[in-house]
Amino acid sequence: MPIRPKKNNAPPELMERADEQDALVDEQVSAIIPPAETPYNVKVLDALASAISDISKMMGIEVEVESYGEPTTTLDPDVARFLFMIDQAARDYGQPLPVALDEIRGDAELTTITAHLKKLAADEAFKDFLMGEEEVEGDTEIDIEVKRGPKDEQDDM
Repeated sequence: MPIRPKKNNAPPELMERADEQDALVDEQVSAIIPPAETPYNVKVLDALASAISDISKMMGIEVEVESYGEPTTTLDPDVARFLFMIDQAARDYGQPLPVALDEIRGDAELTTITAHLKKLAADEAFKDFLMGEEEVEGDTEIDIEVKRGPKDEQDDM
């Protein structure tokens, strides 16, 4: 279990509801990211978790990163959930992940994704984008032209 959001002081009933929603999201995300053909290398998994943690911080989400204890063919549900969220943000930013999540088969794909995440984590414009502070370049002009037809002219009489 390499990534855990830091605890908050939310009421227990709210946390229970959030846990239920997380379980539903985990099922959906797990269906998108297939199990690996061979177990992922622990170092590859740890590097991915670290890169996700860096981007999570950019989003204002503090997470605790723990080392994977052994190779596995499936990503930790929290890692998969954050990866899915970051994938969508990267697409919206115009720099999608170089490997589609449903095409992850092993260490090579995770290593490629991790390198891209590190690049995004160093991109100040991506941070601004995540925080909703993206700059709009140039001026935007909108011309609206209203044409009046014969019927409109009759309505004025």
